[in-house]
Amino acid sequence: MIALFWIAVVAHAAMIINATANLIMFRRTRPSTPERGEALPLVSVLVPARNEEATIGRLLSSFQKQDHPHAELIVYDDLSEDSTWQIITSHEDDRIRGIEGGPLPDGWVGKVNGCYQLSLAARGDVFLFLDADTEFLGQGSLRQMCERYAARPPATILTGVPLLRGKGQLIVSMVGTMILAGMPWWLGKKVPFALMSGVNGQCWMIDRTVYRYLEPHIEVKDQVLEDIMIGRYLHRKGLTPLLDDTRSDLAVYMYASFGDAWRGFRKNTAMILGPSTVISLLSLSVYAFIFVVAPILFPWLLLSMYAIKLVTDRTAELPWKITILAPVSFLLAIAISLDSILTRALGRNEWKGRRVP
Repeated sequence: MIALFWIAVVAHAAMIINATANLIMFRRTRPSTPERGEALPLVSVLVPARNEEATIGRLLSSFQKQDHPHAELIVYDDLSEDSTWQIITSHEDDRIRGIEGGPLPDGWVGKVNGCYQLSLAARGDVFLFLDADTEFLGQGSLRQMCERYAARPPATILTGVPLLRGKGQLIVSMVGTMILAGMPWWLGKKVPFALMSGVNGQCWMIDRTVYRYLEPHIEVKDQVLEDIMIGRYLHRKGLTPLLDDTRSDLAVYMYASFGDAWRGFRKNTAMILGPSTVISLLSLSVYAFIFVVAPILFPWLLLSMYAIKLVTDRTAELPWKITILAPVSFLLAIAISLDSILTRALGRNEWKGRRVP
């Protein structure tokens, strides 16, 4: 029992230290921007979309307000069954283009195929991949993101943490916890193992030449957890993705309801835990012990669990009520994980009308 206690203590301490180090990095290391007047390269904002009528208009309208002098936005409409395509084509702006998608190629996951098709159509020197439920928060947001990217060394892969908005935040808040407490971004390019690397699929930037050389979406074409797998692939190729503070530039409205959030997390949580049912259940057992069983057996660990959520929720600028209800979020994560593992094992994993591997 003592050994298990110390395992929980070490895990909690490591996550608190890691989240705090990431927060300090956010506040101290945002790179300077290029000198005024320095030309920015053409950036292609690439957005895969399927059944996004509730969100895509918000992103397109916010893009139209951007003051970036050299930018285009392309949306790949992946056979949407709602009015997504009509919304795309209704925006009269020559910087915005839409691509009508065709049948999904064998062996490809929908979002990954959409991103790859967008890369083929893009004209930019820099690719910025965004989810359809994001929104630029200010007139200069895109320009500022590109200026920070230009200030980095060549061949940098940059990924961002936007503000988390929308419904189901008791579940959604765990995204920020995983990104900020579970990954050592503060190490920069010194992250030692590919398993510790990743990109946030909601927002990441890459140089066109680097993308074409490595073709990351072809590498992960059959992966529903494509962003984590891309980050690990890039790390193995010697390019560690770096984290950028995009909270003042982007918001993401992940889900419209608690039910949508549950279904959205169900599609890939089992894969996060492991490639097979047995490994996923073992990983979940460890998680449940560290964040549920141990705090019950050793109540003061509840304080450290709150400390983890306090740091990550404040970084993500989530409401205080979400932090106060932190134990509920950890319990919901276990319930969703069990649902995801079972759904995958039964071959019933679906998202937006498609079967998910």
